Amino acid sequence: MRKAFFPILLFASVLAMASPARAADDDGTHVSMLVTIFWGIVGNTFWTNGEDPLRICLSGDDPHSTTIRQSALELRHRVITLFRPEGAVGVCDVVYVSGTGMDEVGELSRLLADAPVLTIGDSERFCDMGGMFCLLPGSEESDGRSIGKVAMNETVVSRSALRINPQMLRLLKRNQER
Repeated sequence: MRKAFFPILLFASVLAMASPARAADDDGTHVSMLVTIFWGIVGNTFWTNGEDPLRICLSGDDPHSTTIRQSALELRHRVITLFRPEGAVGVCDVVYVSGTGMDEVGELSRLLADAPVLTIGDSERFCDMGGMFCLLPGSEESDGRSIGKVAMNETVVSRSALRINPQMLRLLKRNQER
């Protein structure tokens, strides 16, 4: 029970930080916050094959994917750079697609539709094209601060072969409704 509680507590605190009252002050903090949310989602996802270490596949190149790559290596996960969507099939446990890797998201979503692969991207278009979770920059506040958001494609998540902590899903749904 404790093992599942800590990721939820971490994820809830990250969502609180992403709210307008706790907006990021600069790009570095914003990137760090979205990468923390990325790891919160990963930490609340359970694979039936019990794969350890996780195989984190990255498509595109931007500050988020660079920070995810660095933190994944520190956590001793395998990091794989995707050059073509078919490279993810049977190879990846998690696929992160940055805005610069969006060209082939439709193909990637089609190829991974029945696979136990967590898909996360950093644009709303990613969720519209079949991705599971989207880390969004949010809107800019009147004082110029940017707030992050997380969007979830409930249809894709519900069809997934992955087990995702239902408490986290409820938090995400509540956060989406804000």
